[in-house]
Order: sequence, then C-alpha cells, then structure tokens
Amino acid sequence: MSKKKKKERSVSEAVKASNKKANIIVAVIVGITALILITIAVMCSVRVDPLDGVAKPDEKKSEYYELYDVNGTAPLVTTAAAQSKIRTALGGMDFSIMNAILQWNWDYSYNFVRNSDDKKITLTAEEVTSKLPSAKEYMVEYVYENATVNGALDKAKAHSLKVDGETVYFDRLKVLIGDTDNSVGEIYLYPYVYELATNKVADDGIPYETYRVTPIKVRANTTETYKALGEVVSSLKTD
Repeated sequence: MSKKKKKERSVSEAVKASNKKANIIVAVIVGITALILITIAVMCSVRVDPLDGVAKPDEKKSEYYELYDVNGTAPLVTTAAAQSKIRTALGGMDFSIMNAILQWNWDYSYNFVRNSDDKKITLTAEEVTSKLPSAKEYMVEYVYENATVNGALDKAKAHSLKVDGETVYFDRLKVLIGDTDNSVGEIYLYPYVYELATNKVADDGIPYETYRVTPIKVRANTTETYKALGEVVSSLKTD
C-alpha cells in the first residue's frame, strides 16, 4: 500500500473515530435532556395536598366544620350545603412539586412552629382555645367526636398527625388560612383536645395549667380556597 493510501486510510479512520465520539456525546446529551424533561413532567404532575393527612369530619358521628370570617370572634351558623362547600374548598390548596421547587420550597411535611433558637413554640390551653383569625385570614375548625374518657385522652378515639417525628393527638383542629397570592406559602394548624384544653381547675376558673399545644405549619397554595371560603361566608351572611 502506497504512503498516500495509508495516509488517506488513517485520515478516514480518524474521521470515523471522531464521528463515533460525537455520536456518543450527542446520544448522552439527548438521553440527559430526555431524563430532565421526564423528571420535570413527573414533578409537574405530582401534586401535594397539605391537608391530606387530616381526616374530614364524619357527618355520621355528628362531626362538622366551624367557619370564622376574617377578624371573626365566633363561628358562623352553617347549613348542610355550606358544610359541603367548606369541605370542597379545603381540598383546593394542593400544588405541584415543580411549582414549589421553582419557588425554592423543598419541605412539604408537617413541621412544628419554632422560635429563632429552634425551640418549639408552645401555647397554653387558654391561648389555643381563644385563637381567632386575623383581618387577612379565615379560620376553619374541625370538630371531631370527643377523644377523652373520664377526663383522660383516649388515643384510640383521637385523630393524629406525625410532626417532626412526634405523634400529635387531637379532637379539634383550627386551620388559619390567608391568601398566598397563587404561590406556595404556608397555613397554620392548631390541634388540641377539647376537654383537656377547656377543663377548669376547682372553682377559680383557671384553665388547665399543664396542657400545652404547639402550632404546626405546612406548605399550601391557598388562593382558590381563600376565595371559595369568602364566597361561603358571603352566602351565609346574606341568607
């Protein structure tokens, strides 16, 4: 074989090798791109419901929702139709994982509210029972079947949530809902056991001193729910 042909063959093999490497690189890039697109599609399709772990009141057990208007000091008198609308409204705070990530929100679990020293904030019985909505919040209280027997908590009857590795028991749950303006914000939950929080000591009317509650926060997109609750409130006021 002549030197010229050897050179041409060498050049041809080099070109083939180069093309092979280029094809491998392109294939890798295409594969990574496809994987990224699939991951994005999955994160867009997977939605998080902040109240998924909270049981809905059971009408058969005479359980129900209490609805407070913004700045409300007492619950509104609701109808069966309003109860249904409240139930539906509370299911509208879900959001896609992709939407949350784009807003740099990574934790979608229930978390205790803590202070700047990372210590759990605690409320007294009087503080939790007197908790009311602000001028920018509606409040819905879940009223469940009594979870106490002879003044003591019956865990088998109580509802519960797993929060920061702990189990929280309750038969009442206050949910404070402001408008997150179509973004993934937060709502605050106040779980408590009604009889333990309202029990009085002797005859002096002092709330049960040892009972404490820690508020819980969880991510939510509340805009649709906030609007829906406002409509329920308006309808109840005009009826």
